[in-house]
Amino acid sequence: MNLLPWQSTALALLGFTAGLALHLRWHPLRRHLSDAWDFLRLRPVLIVWTAGALILASVFSESLRTPIPLARLTDWREMILPLSRDAAQHMAMLPHVLIPPWPLACLVPVLLVFLTVRIWRWPYRYGERRPGPEQKVALLVFTLTGFGWLALEGSSLRHMLPEGAETVKLGLRYVFTALAAAGVQVWLVRFVMAWEKPQDTEAETDATAALEHVFARWQGVAWLAGFNLLWMGLRFWQISTPGSIGGWLWIEVLLLFAALPVAVGAVPGTFWLQGAAALRILLRSAVPLVLLSITSLAVLILAQYTSATTVALSEGSAIGRMIVLPLNALALAMLDCWLLLTALLLMLRHGFPRSPSA
Repeated sequence: MNLLPWQSTALALLGFTAGLALHLRWHPLRRHLSDAWDFLRLRPVLIVWTAGALILASVFSESLRTPIPLARLTDWREMILPLSRDAAQHMAMLPHVLIPPWPLACLVPVLLVFLTVRIWRWPYRYGERRPGPEQKVALLVFTLTGFGWLALEGSSLRHMLPEGAETVKLGLRYVFTALAAAGVQVWLVRFVMAWEKPQDTEAETDATAALEHVFARWQGVAWLAGFNLLWMGLRFWQISTPGSIGGWLWIEVLLLFAALPVAVGAVPGTFWLQGAAALRILLRSAVPLVLLSITSLAVLILAQYTSATTVALSEGSAIGRMIVLPLNALALAMLDCWLLLTALLLMLRHGFPRSPSA
């Protein structure tokens, strides 16, 4: 039977979707997947925030991706390898970056003002001991540096900066972007912990309480931002050297340290102790995380193919693109939140030893 390309593609998508639905119906992790969905159902604002950040990131991105032609999308044998690679990269990034941190990183200096004031006024609320004068001065200098960076970003919108100032601006942008990514991930870990084991009857205060815990772990967040800078640099090297093994090495590094934000958010102590705890969490939850990764890879391949197809179909129509962009962002945000929340629940439930009374 000879089918048109769009007909064979539609049948393939239908079969893939039906198989995925049956797969989820009898999935060994269906309880965790269901709990993560309940979390999203009760707090849909997280999806809206993530979708809004995705739209902002696509608008302010300096390297816009060229839409894939529709004729190429109908050839599954040609598309399956790049789709699998992109889905694996996206899946590896999720434990470290859920909400695209640029341009939301511009809010970090404002949050640093709140953190600096609170640490100076209530030092024991945000640490086991009073921070030393050098820590206070370093935090104040870093806050002032953040506002200096915002001034450079604003100046670059009006006129071209000198080469040295442009280099400083881009370097600081990477630093504050890495800090924003670290803060959001630790906040999300605390948010999930507050939902799973609530300590307050008011659910609306969970997000605020999670932010307070991020402030209390500001040193661990700073170290986590340093780790983010490392993998961001590795990613830049991989992109600048196409054809190297850097892409798969980058994915392996991100997967190896997938539990690091969980450890920073859940384990007190120094960053080195948190790093050791992250490896223990990963080992204890390795089997369920592998099972989730197989499902996540299939879901993300389907989502990215559907997104690329809708973009290709709307090419040439301004109204169509205005409709497709937010719909794609909402769908991808929903999937990202659902899969990441499931991974966080797995690591929190399997990664820590149960107490004898549990």
